[in-house]
Amino acid sequence: MQRDDRTSYTAEYENEHNNTHNANEERPALQLELSEAQKLIEQLMSERDYARKQVEELRQLTEQQAPGSQAVGYFAGYSYSELQDATNNFHESLKLGEGGFGIVYKGILHNTNIAIKILKEGSSQGATEFHQEIEILSKVRHPNLVTLIGACAETRALIYEYLPNGSLEDNLRSRNNTSPLSWQTRTRIAFEICSALSFLHSSKPHGIVHGDLKPDNILLDFNNVSKISDFGLCRQLNLTDSASVPFQLTDSLKGTLAYMDPEYFSTGKITPLFDVYSFGIMLLRLVTCKDPRGIRNLVEAAQKKDTLKALIDASAGPWSFKEAKKMISLGLRCSDPMRKNRPDLSTKVWNELKSMADLASASMSS
Repeated sequence: MQRDDRTSYTAEYENEHNNTHNANEERPALQLELSEAQKLIEQLMSERDYARKQVEELRQLTEQQAPGSQAVGYFAGYSYSELQDATNNFHESLKLGEGGFGIVYKGILHNTNIAIKILKEGSSQGATEFHQEIEILSKVRHPNLVTLIGACAETRALIYEYLPNGSLEDNLRSRNNTSPLSWQTRTRIAFEICSALSFLHSSKPHGIVHGDLKPDNILLDFNNVSKISDFGLCRQLNLTDSASVPFQLTDSLKGTLAYMDPEYFSTGKITPLFDVYSFGIMLLRLVTCKDPRGIRNLVEAAQKKDTLKALIDASAGPWSFKEAKKMISLGLRCSDPMRKNRPDLSTKVWNELKSMADLASASMSS
């Protein structure tokens, strides 16, 4: 028994000795890791301080270029060289899209994927729209509004969160190898956009009208959660003693004709119902995938002929005809040429879409 005890003790001693030896060998590597971690912390703190400095410089520059404007909220300012580094000097392979406003690139900034919109000289979005988008998106936050990360004043660039699934328009037209969206996803997107618009219209102290709502300006994240983007054409509303509905009077509105409120052209007034009209056209497109130009007349004609079924986009899957008809009816009411006939988004429309989205969600679960 004593010999067995000695043997066991010797084995334990050797095991403990080996553990101590291994720990001594690993100590330099652990010390190196600790040193590198401390350096990383110092680097991050340095970057934080630099970012704060850039924010202050950009805030001052913004106030100088737009005298009398309200100070913008908190966001980061970046230099042109930082954007060059983030996009491999704006490499062609990182270009996400291009339009009359400018070019959008994908980039990596501080190990985070981003989207950078570089506005063209003489583009439809000028200095006023640039500062306006900064002012709006640096103040408002909503799960279905795109997040502004920062801006570069020297080259008029806006830096956003990167949304990998492209625009709603891309998905409706199956561009860039996108897969068709299911009717359940389309229903949820409709509800999300309604919620975001209701939030904007009731924003304090001034309601906000987007002014250019269309599927091109609805971006989708990895889970196809929708986010409204492009606020360069939005309008802040004024409520006067003589007006029961807040509005802005303008004769210089830009936008996409097929989504523009017909009554605007006779009144010159921008109200929340401008967005309601655009939203109505978008609802019709979610069901049919038809071209927005003349889509309301097309759907109304099919309704009269009792041929609506033929208009429903088959790529959305087995959409219940009853639910599709509800969405079409809502789209027609929202896009009524007469403002007074359009429903209120935050009450009737929200409630109807919430019920439809719940049903769609239950359908996906089952």
